[in-house]
Amino acid sequence: MPSIMKRDCVRCGTVGVQLSAIGYSHIGEGRWEAAFSCNQCLQINVYRVQSAFNLTQNNFNLDLTGGVDAEEEAVLNVVNAPELDEAIPANIASIFKQGATCRRLQMADAAGAMFRKTIDVATKAVFETDPRLAEKRPAEALRVRIKALGQFKVLEEDIVELADVVAVDGNDAVHEVDPYTAEEAEALEDLTLDLLDRMFVKPARIAAVRAKQILAGQRKV
Repeated sequence: MPSIMKRDCVRCGTVGVQLSAIGYSHIGEGRWEAAFSCNQCLQINVYRVQSAFNLTQNNFNLDLTGGVDAEEEAVLNVVNAPELDEAIPANIASIFKQGATCRRLQMADAAGAMFRKTIDVATKAVFETDPRLAEKRPAEALRVRIKALGQFKVLEEDIVELADVVAVDGNDAVHEVDPYTAEEAEALEDLTLDLLDRMFVKPARIAAVRAKQILAGQRKV
């Protein structure tokens, strides 16, 4: 049985998953660089740990033995952020991926702030592109802007409610004194991704099918 510990996987983003050590490199003075395989995605996380034990000869639960005095996550060249549909505007997708990357690097507050910004920019984009809002100016306050999109019947009520939940939770990451948690950041990422799907991806798919039907003479408009 290899040495293990529980952490958030920086590769797949799973919170509190068991990581199993698959190799060590001794870097001096009780310092080790250890490669751990995520039990969820089987990809590699690399940590630097300080241990009183010889990690190559013994198996430990590193969270329980007291053998780890300090640790820091080694920088990885690749952090896997979710692939997004092309219907999501590139600038909005970029902001979301920054949030997803921060979450996988265990920077929950930064992740929450970027997910909030994702919705901020996404709602502004709707005001800029939807012909029904040609004469309308978006409110500066995000939650007021979200509510207005519902009042103008641009977004359905359930999407407005979802967007408001994301905005409020993102505000917590930005303004609250207490640190945002990994679990909160994971939940907010899922909500933000769902919102982007409903704001951009599904309407694009419906529009594509509608255009195909018009071309085939199945509908007029």
